[in-house]
Amino acid sequence: MLILRLALVVAIFVAANVLTLAAPSSLAATRLGGEAYGLAVGSPATGVPGAAYVQLPADGGNVADTSPGAGYGVGNAVGSTAKITTSSVGDLGGGNVTSTTTVADGELLGGVVRAHDIRIVATVSGGRPSAQVTFGTLLVAGLAYNNPQPNTRIDVPGVGTVIVNEQLVGGDGRDVGAIIVRAVRLQITEPSLFDMPKGTDLILAHAAAGVPDVIASRPVPSGPVPTATTVPWAPVSAFHPIDTSLGNGNGNSSNGNFDIDNDNAAAAAPAPAATATRAASTPISIVITVVIATPTRCVPVPPPPGAPPIPCP
Repeated sequence: MLILRLALVVAIFVAANVLTLAAPSSLAATRLGGEAYGLAVGSPATGVPGAAYVQLPADGGNVADTSPGAGYGVGNAVGSTAKITTSSVGDLGGGNVTSTTTVADGELLGGVVRAHDIRIVATVSGGRPSAQVTFGTLLVAGLAYNNPQPNTRIDVPGVGTVIVNEQLVGGDGRDVGAIIVRAVRLQITEPSLFDMPKGTDLILAHAAAGVPDVIASRPVPSGPVPTATTVPWAPVSAFHPIDTSLGNGNGNSSNGNFDIDNDNAAAAAPAPAATATRAASTPISIVITVVIATPTRCVPVPPPPGAPPIPCP
């Protein structure tokens, strides 16, 4: 009887191992998840038109999109980007997903955040999530942050909170894994000039991967806060403001949009070539005289004796 019981235990053990080996090693055999885009705004944030959004089919494959840029708000002042590329690749049998986003240039809130040459890669392989995030340059409130650690928090008074290199993970690290990566997430916490409600998220460059789904909420532990570096002041964009100065226009190239020119010199006959000289430009003085007429009181003149009264003029 004892031998029979031992044989039954051995049989159960062998059967369990056979079933384990026969079962798929990952839920990737069921479905995959992946997405990427360049710019999103809202609560929750959604991709704006032109942000080169891609979503991986549940059975895997390879999807990609590019865009010359995207913007949001009047004059794209809330968020703007240039040259976005996105892709998501998944292998259903191997249970692997990789999503990638690159952005050549990006700005949030008219320059509160400015970044150049952004690249983020989110990967899940064998249930294990990982990420790579790089910036050519990253400025937040005028300060440079080089190689920021995951989930670096920067508070901007009067605006909100900026999280750079944001990484959220999920899953058990074996059969289920997920990761969400954002190069920059700015959350509005104070009223702003751009009339953005509190709680609005502005996301610059996003990539996510998941097996079987993209469900991630645990922040990756952050490292030391990087030391901010002061940088020289630079204009927020290449567009220059309208020049409304008054130029003197003395035959020179005008330095203003509204010119008051001394055209008399242009009407004069030119001097002979041998003796032609050019006087230095001098400012033109313009004198405006304002005459205000005030009524005067009429004082009648007494008439001669016997003559009628003399009326006032």
